[in-house]
Amino acid sequence: MEQYGFEKVHRELERIGESECFLNREKSLMVTEIPKEGADLLLSWLTENREGLNQWQEGIWKEQGCEFLLLVWREQEEERLLFFSYSRRVRALEFLDYLIADFGLVKGDANCASGRISSVILKVQMAGVDLADTMDYFLKQSQSYFRDCNWIEAGTYGSQYASEIRRMQLYTKKQIPWAYVKSLDVTYSGGMFTMKSLENESGLTLQAAEETYIMIGCRGEIYDITREKFQCTYQATEEKVDIFAMMLDFLPAVETVPEGEYISLDEIAHLCYPKADNGIYAMELKQRTKVFPVNKEQEYFLGRPGDYLAVRADDFSDIYIIQKDIFLQTYEEIVYK
Repeated sequence: MEQYGFEKVHRELERIGESECFLNREKSLMVTEIPKEGADLLLSWLTENREGLNQWQEGIWKEQGCEFLLLVWREQEEERLLFFSYSRRVRALEFLDYLIADFGLVKGDANCASGRISSVILKVQMAGVDLADTMDYFLKQSQSYFRDCNWIEAGTYGSQYASEIRRMQLYTKKQIPWAYVKSLDVTYSGGMFTMKSLENESGLTLQAAEETYIMIGCRGEIYDITREKFQCTYQATEEKVDIFAMMLDFLPAVETVPEGEYISLDEIAHLCYPKADNGIYAMELKQRTKVFPVNKEQEYFLGRPGDYLAVRADDFSDIYIIQKDIFLQTYEEIVYK
């Protein structure tokens, strides 16, 4: 266990009981295997007390000093996982998706997610990395999640690596239509709503305001943008969006909080076109990368090898990820004559 950065400890966990746990103090992560009966009781309680989840997680954090908790158990011919995150730096859904990527089923959100994978398939995966013990595999994968990822804080990265950014290739958006929505057309000023994007499947909660717009790309990708940056980057029109003409792969929608009303953005969106004099510096990623934007406490962009890291040319603190196929479809190099 030590080779993966974990130490073995015995802890009393609320609603779980005394368990043999593996603690990674540096990453504030605890992993423990629990009996199926204990998992059933915990899942039943969570189902009936969803509003108490945050309080329970806070208790685990205060008592155990860990922000992340991974529970593992066997049920019939499957390995089951339940992961809790008490920090914006790790979305529970994304963490489990990394642990059992491509071969397991994962559902949940940023704070809590569950996963399941066939024991037979998992054994095949373990054999591929020369491991025979299930817990060893999950500890190794957990270590890899943190170690094999580049973590970028947008607030400091732009100033620290300004010279490296300027050596990147400059790109501009192709003259193809985008769409935008004013957040006040979604809900009232100060009202909260959640939207899911291609880079953040667990969802991002925003507050409607005069200064907040929502952008919709040609693939249906969505993200928020300030009114000031929108006006500097795009030429707005009153043309309505035709989702069939745009051939959107992902139909964007938002959900108001706490009402739970779903609103399809294409019904209230208008077209806009990129202004020719705006550009970004960009480079293709060679490893998994997280980008934490400035002043966005619950969001990060996740990029995988082949995706692109983008930095706004007129604001080095505006850094984000663009999926590879979207980047190639919507951007072109700026060629100086």
